[in-house]
Amino acid sequence: MTSKIPSREPDLTVREVAEAIHLNPETVRILARQGVFPKPYKTGAGKSTAHIRIPWADVEAYRKKQPRVHG
Repeated sequence: MTSKIPSREPDLTVREVAEAIHLNPETVRILARQGVFPKPYKTGAGKSTAHIRIPWADVEAYRKKQPRVHG
């Protein structure tokens, strides 16, 4: 099974991050709030309607910290 890793831009949506690291989007939002992704930011004017973006470098750092699964 190959992972679907976006390559078009360095900053990803929560959904794109979730697909890349095989987590639920809400889990990604929680991790972002907890500081697991150190540089998330919101786009748009309103806080309630803003969309979270996470730099690809943050996602790569997270992936490198995860234990490898051998199978």
